[in-house]
Amino acid sequence: MRIKHWAGYGCVNARRINDGAAKLHVRVEGLHECGLERGTWDTYGLYNWLVKRFDKSVPDCLTWSKMHPIIDVRSDFRMDPKLGYVEICDYYFNY
Repeated sequence: MRIKHWAGYGCVNARRINDGAAKLHVRVEGLHECGLERGTWDTYGLYNWLVKRFDKSVPDCLTWSKMHPIIDVRSDFRMDPKLGYVEICDYYFNY
């Protein structure tokens, strides 16, 4: 799905991955001058950017924050023949 970048402008592609590595695993791909990696300390921002879009079972940010989420981010790049290097960020949410 195409979503707005966390910085507030531009769009990136994101999709849910079902691999059993975490309760919620979201892969974000694209090019953006601010990068794709958002700080894991920003639980409110990550909830609003990714969790509420991909896990409808969590009612609100306050409830999710009380679940003490553990967030892991892994960044990488892939080569696209048309665009060049494209950034990939895997967000793993365990709660």
